[in-house]
Amino acid sequence: MGEIFLKKYIQKFAVFKMKINLASILIVLFFSILISLPLLQPGLYLIHDDQHIARLFLFDKSLKTGQFPVRWVDELGFGFGYPLFNFYPPFTYMLGEIFHLISFNYVDSIKLVFFSSIFFSGIAMYIFVKDLWGKAAGVISSLFYLLVPYRALDMYVRGALAESFSFVWLPAILWSFYKLSSLQERSDYKLISTNSPKYIYLSAILLALLMITHNLIFLPFMLTLPIYLLYLTLRSEMPIKFIVYCLWSIVYVLLLSAFFWIPALIEKKFTIVDEMLLQNLADFRIHFVYPQQLWNWTWGFGGSTEGLLDGISFKIGKLHVLAALAAFALGILHLMKNKRLSNLSIINYHLPLLFFALFVFSAFMTVSYSKFIWEIIKPLAYLQFPWRFLTFTALFSSILAGAFIYYLKVPILRLTFGSILIFILLFSNLKLFKPQQYRTNLTDSEATSSETINWDISKTSFEYIPKGVELYQDERGINMVTISKNDIPKQKLELTSGEASLPIIKNSPSAVTFNTEAQKDSVIQANIFNFPGWQVLIDSQNTLIDDNNNLKLITFKVPQGIHEIKLQFKNTPIRTIANLISLLSMVILALLIVNKWLNPTKT
Repeated sequence: MGEIFLKKYIQKFAVFKMKINLASILIVLFFSILISLPLLQPGLYLIHDDQHIARLFLFDKSLKTGQFPVRWVDELGFGFGYPLFNFYPPFTYMLGEIFHLISFNYVDSIKLVFFSSIFFSGIAMYIFVKDLWGKAAGVISSLFYLLVPYRALDMYVRGALAESFSFVWLPAILWSFYKLSSLQERSDYKLISTNSPKYIYLSAILLALLMITHNLIFLPFMLTLPIYLLYLTLRSEMPIKFIVYCLWSIVYVLLLSAFFWIPALIEKKFTIVDEMLLQNLADFRIHFVYPQQLWNWTWGFGGSTEGLLDGISFKIGKLHVLAALAAFALGILHLMKNKRLSNLSIINYHLPLLFFALFVFSAFMTVSYSKFIWEIIKPLAYLQFPWRFLTFTALFSSILAGAFIYYLKVPILRLTFGSILIFILLFSNLKLFKPQQYRTNLTDSEATSSETINWDISKTSFEYIPKGVELYQDERGINMVTISKNDIPKQKLELTSGEASLPIIKNSPSAVTFNTEAQKDSVIQANIFNFPGWQVLIDSQNTLIDDNNNLKLITFKVPQGIHEIKLQFKNTPIRTIANLISLLSMVILALLIVNKWLNPTKT
């Protein structure tokens, strides 16, 4: 009789628990929609990074002509094309492509990616903090994460799609490693490891997704993640095993994302990226934030510049700062009063102190006092803007808001303070989630027209064009390409000397095929930037490419006679090896997951 009653009680409790989770998710969904209302307008609002629609269009175009993974896009680079996705993380455009393939246009697909970044980041934060400190804390942290000022900056001022989506992976990664460290139990006074390998795989997958979403967020995240993992290691009852699991996870990350990071790292030297991202107005030294800007600053839609003349706000958010301080203070008090705690309780009580330290560190990295760290860790220079660390102040301050609720043990206090926090949060921050100007008439055809892509989009971002292209400094001291609007090519092929016909049979982003009848020895120029991987085949034979010109364009000699000529962009040995590493690691990981699923009792 007692067993039946107990089973019914457990079933009812499970249903009740599920209902609470559903209610929490619906709350996150409601607030996600609330701050995303501008996305419901026709067209798209004005943003700084006004390239996403064109990039998705070109990604789709390259993918449908057989490139996988997509690396080269045409039309960008002033019409000469360049290997954008050899260096720029492709995930957000992969996701946008999925939306597009299920019938959404390019504009709406990009808007759906933006919305996905909001909703799923809220869910990820809820899951993480819920597992730490309960559902109430999870909801508060999620709402703080959704309504943090830097989120509004990314979405409605900068339009930083990839950075916005990186918000999804950060709490999810912290959660996966927490689960990996805490899945232990005691039986008969002996420690039994129940660390499931699935969390090794999951943490690796999530980190790899962050890498291919935004490598410039992945890089600084790797400054804070080891500190978090060290803490989990010190608090683990099986530290050696946890360290081994973490190392395996990192190995999987490098293998899974090899297709992206290996070519990007090795082939960077063939581009002008260093001249564009490390010098003049792109130098990180002139983009440090002043401490007063972190507390409060006028909201604006301008840009980042030296000194206090920034046209945009880099404030953390007063409520986020105060919640973080309150959680830290309560954390100290609770630790002083509760010295005898189980291991898991110690983790939960100490974690807010660690997160507060990481919050302070992240804020510190935005100001000039941290310059010595930037000078020591040279790769940080590629971030360009120290204020990118506001991504992490948003992460840790939101977690701390949940910790503050957790420390309020009395339910009525949690309800009261939680309600007050949500009200103040909406009152102070909701007004930031509005664009400056709508473009309700923006359509796919306008956003993806050749003129828009070849010039308007190309002149705002061209750091991946080939090294050796002639540059000059404009009045702002920024390196620019010596190309005018009149230099945009009107045709793919040009005859520079000799006499030959140039009828194109096939013209795709990564291949051009044509037959020619040369009356005499001729020289043909393809209006394509030369980059490792391009080949010219004349009658199936490799031909030497000459790019000794101001724009590093593909030029080659054609002997007299009738010939079939093919230009094609192929993988270099580095890319081929990197692709194989990722492919094999995915297959192995899939087999490991299937094996674990079929044999759930194995540890």
